[in-house]
Amino acid sequence: MSPQLKNKGFALAFSLIFFFLIISFVGVYVLATSNGLTTASRAADLKRAYYIADAGIADAFIQLRSYASAPAKFCIPAAYCNDNASSFSYALGNGKAGSYQVSASSDGAPWATYTIISKGTYNKVSKILQLSVQQTSIASLAYLSATEVNPQWGNLWWTTGMTTVGPVRTNGTLNILGNPIFDGTTIQGGNAINYFNGGPPKDNPSFVDGLTLSAASIPFLTSNFLTSMAATASAGGLVLTGASTVILNKDGSINVTNSARGWNNKNVTASSFPNGVIYVQNTNGSSNDGDVTVQGTVKGQITLASAHQMYISGNLMYNTDPVNMSNPKNPIINNSSSSTDLLGLVSQNDITVLANSAPSNIELDAVLVALNGAFQVDQWWLQGKGNMIQFGSLVNNYCGPTGEFDPGTGTLYGGYNQLQYYDTRLQTKIPPGFPKVQDSTGRTVYIKVSFHEV
Repeated sequence: MSPQLKNKGFALAFSLIFFFLIISFVGVYVLATSNGLTTASRAADLKRAYYIADAGIADAFIQLRSYASAPAKFCIPAAYCNDNASSFSYALGNGKAGSYQVSASSDGAPWATYTIISKGTYNKVSKILQLSVQQTSIASLAYLSATEVNPQWGNLWWTTGMTTVGPVRTNGTLNILGNPIFDGTTIQGGNAINYFNGGPPKDNPSFVDGLTLSAASIPFLTSNFLTSMAATASAGGLVLTGASTVILNKDGSINVTNSARGWNNKNVTASSFPNGVIYVQNTNGSSNDGDVTVQGTVKGQITLASAHQMYISGNLMYNTDPVNMSNPKNPIINNSSSSTDLLGLVSQNDITVLANSAPSNIELDAVLVALNGAFQVDQWWLQGKGNMIQFGSLVNNYCGPTGEFDPGTGTLYGGYNQLQYYDTRLQTKIPPGFPKVQDSTGRTVYIKVSFHEV
């Protein structure tokens, strides 16, 4: 071969090799670009699937709150409950490529926890989200009020010596005098605390788990609370008419004095009110005589509701007592107690401790609910008593006076020094007949337990 032909052959071979290299590089680039686009597209589809699943969660939660009596289980679409097959899905409509399948089920507890599982799908990729919510109880806090201003006495003050162990919330503003202790989350609607002496160092409260200001008002008590109590008592409890005295006995029975029935300290066994609810109604629609006076020892679970006023004349103690008051100034609280005893006291207006008949140091084991009034002590200014141990939960429309203190020294002049301890069993248990908490539109109120991707 001549040198000229040899060079031409070499050039041709080199050109072919270069061409194939270019083709390979282009192929690799196109493949890499295609894979990148596919990965980006899949990531975008997964994000869309996540938000579609989230929409399913929201849809199910809206439906759950709308039920007057929530079912044990429901699904979107409804057929999904019957056959959990992938063919059942709730399309988004408008030509979109996404859909979701949702199942919501209850754990069956008296204050049910619902688990909502939502599978969102978009272009054949899916995300699954799970939300757990629990029906909230009126007794979910150690203390709750709509306002800290009393219509008769004005601002009521949390003072030196007062201790509250458990969550505290008011839609109003806390009034602080001295050094009270709040051992639990504390939340108020007001944007600043109202200090008697202007603040520290004279007013120096302890907020062990912090203080939240300017919180949105939470739903308080709806008008159907007492109506629900009356209906429950009529359907398996005990209904009394007019002023009544109820003594709670260690054997689970009660002694009742009620003139309308001609009862004078009559012993009534628990079998006479099997659902545990006792409701004292007014004589007629306009009379306000449905007052109740109560004291004693609780065995079992009882709710006592008054259509007018509630009076406490002595100790209210659980038969299996989680409170050791051998030292009333420093009681020992056993929240892990095996006690199953529960007491609910519900009053249309006030719940009042009768200082003249009550002991110097008093124990009140109960969920106390003053729908339109306050929890208070009568004639709190006349004589200094001692410590009031309130174990359970206290809910009142507005704060009520329980004692009088020297603003400078904190010395108790009259009434009781109030010590509140939250009964942690109330996170999952509640006295008989307590209705679900509803907002102003009649929807059931739930709290979030958990939310995560499955």
